[in-house]
Amino acid sequence: MACQEKLLITVTTVLVCLMQESKTEGNIPKPQIKQSPHVNVVYETENMTLECSVQGDSSDLEYIWQKGNEHLPDSPTYIILSADQSHSGDYRCKVNKANDTSDLSDPLSLSVVELPIANLTVVSGWTKVFPAEVVKVRCDIQPASSDWTYQWHRDGQEIGRADDGSYSITSPQTGLHTCVGLHKQRGVKTNTSEEINLEVFKDSPKPQLTQEPASVSVFYTNETVTLKCNITEDSEGWTYLWYKVQEKNPITNNKSHYTLSSVTPVNNGSYWCQVERAGFKSEDSASLTLVIKDLPQTKLVMQTKWTKFFPSEVVNMTCDIQPPSLDWICKYYRDDQELQTSDCMLNQSANTEDSGVYKCIGTLRSLQTQPSNPIGVHVYGGRPKPQLTQEPASVSVFYTNESVTLKCNITEDSEGWTYLWYKGKDKNPTTNTGSQSQLTLSSVAPADGGSYWCQVERAGFESEHSDSLSLMIKDLPQTTLVMQSKWTKFFPSEVVKMKCDIQPPSPDWICKYYRDDQELQTSNCMLNLQSANTGDSGVYKCIGTLRCLQTQPSNPIGVHVYAHLPMLLLSVDPTEPPIYTKENVTLTCSVQEEQEGWTYMWYKGSDQKTPVNQASERVFTISSVQRSHNGEYKCQVKRENFSSGYSDSHGLTIEVFYLSFVSYAEPPVPKLERLSKWAKVFPTEKVSMKCNGIPSSSGWTYRWYRKQQPLHGQNTDTLLISSVATEYTGEYTCQRVHKRHVETVVSDSISIYVYDHKAVPTLSQHPNYTSVYVEEQVTFMCEVKIDSTDWEYQWFQSNPQEQIRDVDPRNATYTIQSASVKDDGAFWCKTKRGAYESELSTVIEIKILARPTTVVNLETGWADILSVDSLTLLCEVDNTSITWNYTWYKDDEEMANETQKALHIKATKENYQSKYSCKGIQSNRPTYSKHSEAFIANNIVLKRQILLSISGCLVVGFVLIVLGCVYLKFTRKPDKESKPEPDLFFTMAELKSRGDIGSNTDLCPAETSTDEPLTIEKTESEDPPCLSEGVLKEELAEENHNEEESDELTTFKV
Repeated sequence: MACQEKLLITVTTVLVCLMQESKTEGNIPKPQIKQSPHVNVVYETENMTLECSVQGDSSDLEYIWQKGNEHLPDSPTYIILSADQSHSGDYRCKVNKANDTSDLSDPLSLSVVELPIANLTVVSGWTKVFPAEVVKVRCDIQPASSDWTYQWHRDGQEIGRADDGSYSITSPQTGLHTCVGLHKQRGVKTNTSEEINLEVFKDSPKPQLTQEPASVSVFYTNETVTLKCNITEDSEGWTYLWYKVQEKNPITNNKSHYTLSSVTPVNNGSYWCQVERAGFKSEDSASLTLVIKDLPQTKLVMQTKWTKFFPSEVVNMTCDIQPPSLDWICKYYRDDQELQTSDCMLNQSANTEDSGVYKCIGTLRSLQTQPSNPIGVHVYGGRPKPQLTQEPASVSVFYTNESVTLKCNITEDSEGWTYLWYKGKDKNPTTNTGSQSQLTLSSVAPADGGSYWCQVERAGFESEHSDSLSLMIKDLPQTTLVMQSKWTKFFPSEVVKMKCDIQPPSPDWICKYYRDDQELQTSNCMLNLQSANTGDSGVYKCIGTLRCLQTQPSNPIGVHVYAHLPMLLLSVDPTEPPIYTKENVTLTCSVQEEQEGWTYMWYKGSDQKTPVNQASERVFTISSVQRSHNGEYKCQVKRENFSSGYSDSHGLTIEVFYLSFVSYAEPPVPKLERLSKWAKVFPTEKVSMKCNGIPSSSGWTYRWYRKQQPLHGQNTDTLLISSVATEYTGEYTCQRVHKRHVETVVSDSISIYVYDHKAVPTLSQHPNYTSVYVEEQVTFMCEVKIDSTDWEYQWFQSNPQEQIRDVDPRNATYTIQSASVKDDGAFWCKTKRGAYESELSTVIEIKILARPTTVVNLETGWADILSVDSLTLLCEVDNTSITWNYTWYKDDEEMANETQKALHIKATKENYQSKYSCKGIQSNRPTYSKHSEAFIANNIVLKRQILLSISGCLVVGFVLIVLGCVYLKFTRKPDKESKPEPDLFFTMAELKSRGDIGSNTDLCPAETSTDEPLTIEKTESEDPPCLSEGVLKEELAEENHNEEESDELTTFKV
C-alpha cells in the first residue's frame, strides 16, 4: 500500500509537470524578426542588425536563430558586420522559456548585393582644358536611386558634393579626378569611379592664324586663299569663329580652316580668328592682313630714247608691271615669238637679227597679264665714226683768251649720244659735253694745246674715234721794255737805247711805244734817242698787237736826262789818322747824280794819262799799305762814249805800325781764365771764362773760339754760357781784335766737356732689406757715378716734391737710426751743385714691420697664490713660429742669467712691489720682440687674496642665513591668521620707491647686541632688521685703514 501511494505520487507529479509544460509551450507567441536598417537590399560591407522580438514578457527567454538549415549563434539580436554574398538567405528565429518553445518566426529574406560602381564621365567632352573653362562632369550609379549623395575628388581631396550626378568645375586644376556615391541614410559608399586625368593648361589659349599658300604676300583677283586657325595646345571640340575688320558678326564653322575662293580686292583687310567650346572663348589670334589686288598692267618701256641701234650696242628695255611686284615673271616676244628670258629687264647686245616688234606679258603662279604695248627696234649694219672739225678753220696758232670751237658730227640717223672729247695720249675722255656735239674752248691757254679727237657714246656703247685734230695754243707774248744801257739816268749828249722785246718772238706782231702814255710815231721794235736832252725825260712803255689781240703793256722804264755833267766826290777809309802799315786803305769815287755803268779811272800825282787803277767798282783798295803809297790821288768816270771831268785830289800819309802797345816789344799773349769750377759739366749747367792779359784801349774788341771756330755775338772779355748742351764740348780760346782788323795772337785753350745726359744719382740701401722692423737702423747712399764733384744731396720720402728737412746736404748718406711706422714708404735722392739739379734717383721702398708683441702672464693659479711661496711668470711672444730666447727685466734693469720663458719669483714684499718685464731674442730677424708692459705682482696677489676672502665670507654668510632661516622656521610662534610670509629683502623697484633709502637717516632704527641667540619676530609694525648707515660707514673706514696698514699693498675695487 505504501508502494502504491509512492507510485501514485510520482505519476501525479509527472502529469502535473507535463501539463505545466504543455501549458507553457502553448503560451509563447510566435516571434517576429525586426530588421535594422529596414531595407530590401543589403550592400556588401554594410552592417545589419536582426532582432527576434516576442510580444509580452520577454524575460528568461532563449533565442534560437536559423538561416536555412544552418544554426546561428543564440542571441536576441543577430548582427552582421560588413555584409557579403554569404549573408544572403532566409532568416528565422524562435524562443524557449522553461519547457515551452515558440513557433519559428516567419522567414526574413536578405539579399546582399555588391556595392554599385560609380561611373565618372566628362559631359563637356574633353579632359584637356584651360584655366577659365568650365568642366562639366557626371557621376552615374546603377541602379539609379535618389538615395545617393555624390562626391567628386581630385587627387584624393574632395572638391564638390551634390544630390544629383552632375557637377561643374569652374576653376579646373590639373589632377586625377574620381567620384563616389554616399548613401544618404545608410552611410555606405559606392566603389570609387575610374580616374579621369584632367589636364589644365597654364594660360588661356591664343590661336595662331596662318594662310595657305604661306609664302604669298599679295594675292590677285580670282586666286584662292585658305586661312588656318591653329591651337598649339592638344585640345578638341572647338568651334572656329572668323573675323574680318569692320565686320561685326563672325563667320562660324567647325573646321580649322576658312577658304576664300576667287578673291577680289573687296576681300582685302585684316583677319583674325577665335575658338569657342561650351561657352568658353579663347583670346583673339594675332591679325593677318590679306592684300588682294587686281591683275597688274604691263607696259614695255625702252630704257633708251632711241629705237635705232648699232651692232654690239645694248638694247635695254623693261617690262614694267604696275603696280610693281617682285613675284611676277616677265616674258618677252619679238614678232610674236617668245624670247628665252624670265627677267623683266631685257638686255642684249644688238645685231641685225634683233630688229623687230617687241611685246611682253607678266606671269605669276597660274596668272597672266594682258600683253604690253609694242615697240619697234632697228639695228644698223656697222659702228659709227664721227668727223672732227674746228672753228675758225683757217687759224693755225691760237693765243691765250681766244675762243676755239670743235665740232663732232655723226652721219647716221641716230640720237641720244653723249659726246666724249679726248686730248693728247690720254685714253680717258677729258671732257664730256653731254648731248652737245661741239666743244667750245673759251679763253684758251697753252695748256689747251695738243691733239684732239672725239667719240660718241650712249648707254655704254662707244663709237669709233674720230681722226685727230691738232691745236696750237700759246700764251699771249710778254712785252718787255729793255733799256740797252744799265742806267736810266743820262747826261746831255748821251745816247738813249731801248727795245720792245716780244717773247716768244713772232713776225706777226707789231710794236707800239708810249712816253707818259702818249704814243710815239714809230713801229720799229728798237727805239734810239740820239744825243739826249731834258725833253726826253719820262716814263716809257710798249705793247704788241695781232688781230684783235693786244699784249699787256710792258714794264715801265723811267728816263731822266740831267741838265749838267756829273759831279765827282772822293773819300778815304780809314778816315781817322794815323794809317798803319799793313793796314788796308780804301779810296772811294762817288758820282753824286748817278752810280751805274761807270768805269772808274784812278790817277796819282800829276799824271793824268796813265791811270794807276781802272775798274768798274768805285772803290780802289790799297792792301797792306807802305810808305811808297804816299801821294795825291784823283779819279774820273766813263761809260760808253761819255767821259766826265776830274775829281778834286786827296793826299795820303802812311806811318809804320808794329803792333806794339805801350812798351811791349813783342805782341802780348792773352791768358784765358776759367771762372766756373768744373771742366766736366752736365747739360743746362752754367760755364764762364775770362780773357785776361791785355791792357784795355779804344777800338779793340774780343773774339772767342770753340774748336777753332768763332763764336758769334761774343765780343766782351768774359764768355758766359748760361745753359750748356753737348754741342758746347770742345777747346775754347780767345783773341783781341781792333776795329780796323788788327789782331793779337790766340790764347792758350781751356777744355770744356759736356755730358750727353743729365746726372742721375744711384740710390742704394744698407742693409738691403725690403722689410724693416721697428727700431732697426737703415742707411741710404746717394751716388753720382759719373766723374763729378762738389755735390749737395737732397732726400725725399713718399712724395718726390717734399724734401726731408734738417739733413746735412754735404752728406751722401741718410740714416734712419731707429725705424718707426712713419718711415714706411718710398725714398728718393737728388744731387745739386750751384743752380744745377740732377734727375731724381731710382726709388727704394721699405716696409716697416712691427716687432712681435710680448706679454707677461701669471701662470700661478688663483687658489695656489695663498698656498705657495713663489709666483711663476711667463713671457709670451705672439709669433710662435720662432724659437725665442728671453731676457727678463726687474725695475727696467736686465736680470742676469734669466733666459727662460718662465720666471720664478719668491713671495716677498720687495718682489711683489717690483715691476717685471721681458722680451724675446733670437739670432735671425727680428732679433728681438717688442718690450712687454711692466707686471706688478702686488696688484694681482692682493686682488686674488681679497677675492678669495670675500668668497669665503660670502660662503660663510650664506650658510649662516640658511641656518637662521631653518631656526626661525621651527621656533616662530604661529599667527592667529594665516598670513603670507614677508620677503626679507627689498626688490630694486621697492628700494627706489622708498624715500628713506639713500637718505642721511639710519637704514635701521636700532642696533641691539645680546649674548642670547638672535630671534627675529616680525609684526605689521616692525621694520626688517638691517645695519644702519652709520655702522656701515664706520666699518668701511676701519676696513680701508686696515688695508693701508697691511704691507702697504695696493687696493682695488671690485
